Amino acid sequence: QRALEFAEGLAEAARAGGMDITAEQTRDEPEGVTISFQGADSRWLIGKAGQALDALQTMASLIVNRQAGSRLYITFDADNYRARREATLHKMATEIADQVVSGGQEAVLDPMSALERRIVHKALQDRADIRTYSEGEEPERYLVIAPAIAK
Repeated sequence: QRALEFAEGLAEAARAGGMDITAEQTRDEPEGVTISFQGADSRWLIGKAGQALDALQTMASLIVNRQAGSRLYITFDADNYRARREATLHKMATEIADQVVSGGQEAVLDPMSALERRIVHKALQDRADIRTYSEGEEPERYLVIAPAIAK
């Protein structure tokens, strides 16, 4: 409820500024919630590579979890960005993995968030011909796709 109130406050402030944005809870599970922003201007909440959306999500998580004294995973989405980004990452991961297998050389991906690295790891977890691992320190942590180690 607190996360939704936070999001509704953001949407209300945006509407006061002349933007068409609403917020609604689209998923509710014991460990977390997803709150989606809709409306003609919701895309403006995404920012470059989802950074604005991630920042708002982090703020909401800090505030809600501090008030509640517990750990609730809060995900913000806008204009269906999260699903589109996941599909893009899945396609990219598959294409790069195929290149790694055919060329025999590992591929180093650009730095990405923990959530995005997890999506890539998960997309490739069932492939026996490659392996994935993360290296580096936040916020420059990146993922490596490498040929599987021969046994």
